[in-house]
Amino acid sequence: MRVLVTCDAIGVATPPEAADLIRAAWLERAPAVTVGALPLSRGGRGFAAAAARVEGAREEPLAAGGALGTVVLLPDGSAVLEAAQAQADRSSYSVGALLVAAADVPGVRRILVGVGDLRCLDGGLGMLQAMAGRPDDPAETDLGWLRETRVAWRGVPIVAATSHALPMLGFHGAAAHAEEALGLSRQQSQEAENALGEYVDRTRRALPPRRDLLTGKDRRLDREPGAGAGGGVAFGLGLIGAQIRPGARVSAELAGLDRAVAATDLVVIGENVFDWRSLQDTVLAHVGGGRGRAGQAGGRAVTGGARRPSGVRGARRERRLLRRAGRSAVGRRTA
Repeated sequence: MRVLVTCDAIGVATPPEAADLIRAAWLERAPAVTVGALPLSRGGRGFAAAAARVEGAREEPLAAGGALGTVVLLPDGSAVLEAAQAQADRSSYSVGALLVAAADVPGVRRILVGVGDLRCLDGGLGMLQAMAGRPDDPAETDLGWLRETRVAWRGVPIVAATSHALPMLGFHGAAAHAEEALGLSRQQSQEAENALGEYVDRTRRALPPRRDLLTGKDRRLDREPGAGAGGGVAFGLGLIGAQIRPGARVSAELAGLDRAVAATDLVVIGENVFDWRSLQDTVLAHVGGGRGRAGQAGGRAVTGGARRPSGVRGARRERRLLRRAGRSAVGRRTA
């Protein structure tokens, strides 16, 4: 029997670490079974680490404007970045600095950036300022320079791999999501919503929207699923021509999920905790939802801890839980 273990980050474990722990636990109970590990990511923490498992990938450190990160270089000329590594707080400027540094790496022909697990909520303005070689200025209102920036970056295709299918504005937009994700109060969320709305209006004046060829109406980038991911960083990337795509799908394509599943009898999907959120924009939703060949193999979910532990003891406890979950998932199908 052939088993494939796949998962995103679980607790403190990166996707590769979590997948390897579950695989090892499975083999403890069923050593005669062939078990493979295929780490994936929805676009947040661990996006680059998962890409580093692609055959022929190599990692290089990046340092730009005080931001530190790692770029994963793939044989096809793709550079994989994780925006969360920039540790952007109020401004996304450090994300832009890492993008500039990645574009300068010899041989890079396109950039795939995971947009998730960010604490900024500026619609990507700081990032765009860094990409334009401008100072970090959250209060800047004249965005006429965006047109030149879009032209300057036209030769470097960018894919924004989003962790959530959020629009930019509205009840399910970036500011509303920040209430839970960043702990904003209702008033703070409303103030952020108003600021983002004004920012979107300014970008539309600087970059007149393109027409949809099918409907003849203006294309509203701010309404596209995923535009609000990363506090609007995905929206900012979309302004200069980036594709906005679900992170789990991008990660699955890089890892060759369909090929791996086609050679598998059983797929085991690890998840931090299984609830209604697990069915939205996650690795579990993508792999278990039957997209492509992934739906043709049997599936089983493995859950770890619901809370992220802290400190060395917490990390050890998390790994014990993952091993226990992996062993408990072994059933009669592996006999």
